[in-house]
Amino acid sequence: MTSSKNSCFLKSLTTLFTVFIISLLSVQSQPSADSSIYLKSVQKSKDVYKTFIAENSHLYAGNEYFKPSTQGQKLIGTPYFHTDSFLVASVFYDDKRYDSILLHFEIPDNALVLTNPVTNTSYQLLNEKVAYFIIDHHEFDKLDVKAALAMHTNKLYAEKIYAGNETIWGIYEKKFTLSSKAEDQTATYLDYNEYYLEKENTFYEIDSENKLVTLLKDHKSELKKFISKNKLKFKKDPENTLQKTLFYYDQLTQQ
Repeated sequence: MTSSKNSCFLKSLTTLFTVFIISLLSVQSQPSADSSIYLKSVQKSKDVYKTFIAENSHLYAGNEYFKPSTQGQKLIGTPYFHTDSFLVASVFYDDKRYDSILLHFEIPDNALVLTNPVTNTSYQLLNEKVAYFIIDHHEFDKLDVKAALAMHTNKLYAEKIYAGNETIWGIYEKKFTLSSKAEDQTATYLDYNEYYLEKENTFYEIDSENKLVTLLKDHKSELKKFISKNKLKFKKDPENTLQKTLFYYDQLTQQ
């Protein structure tokens, strides 16, 4: 439902600005009798257009973006975060925050992509100007060199899954894989996700519930009971398991 609304929103913006451009081209040919009403209508469209471009034009200064090739294969999965559809996002870009924009996060190439609603051209934001972004309620921060080295990753962004006394980070990768069977004309984007606990400026990889509670050993028995009682499964739903377990851990440490 959200993806459909985003798509409709983008189409509506495109239609609005197309109408505006057509209106400007034809304004001089309108009869003088209704010119006052007509000009007011055109001016309103012009004001909306100027406001949109003025507030967001800085975002369209990046490099033109082209979707990854499928090499002629039928594609299973997506290179983008969650969905092929644009998602509502905020981004802190070149020392300014932009809200309620529509973005793709293309994971393999660390690309934040948006489409100009007037020209329908896609652009990639300049990574060096991005500090953080929030897409579909998921916050991604740019990793500094120390954090990237500690987490053994070449990814530029990591999701801040939980931020309390400790922080949980998610590192996401999608790898394009061709079928090994000659008769199978498909290609798949496979997910490879890693999770890290940042505790006292040190990063620890988390690959199971047991590894998590071992690192939080001062309340290990309580956490094991909590995970069991709430039927949390790291392998099935790692983000939810990590969020709920760390939240409970913070409650325990504050008692």
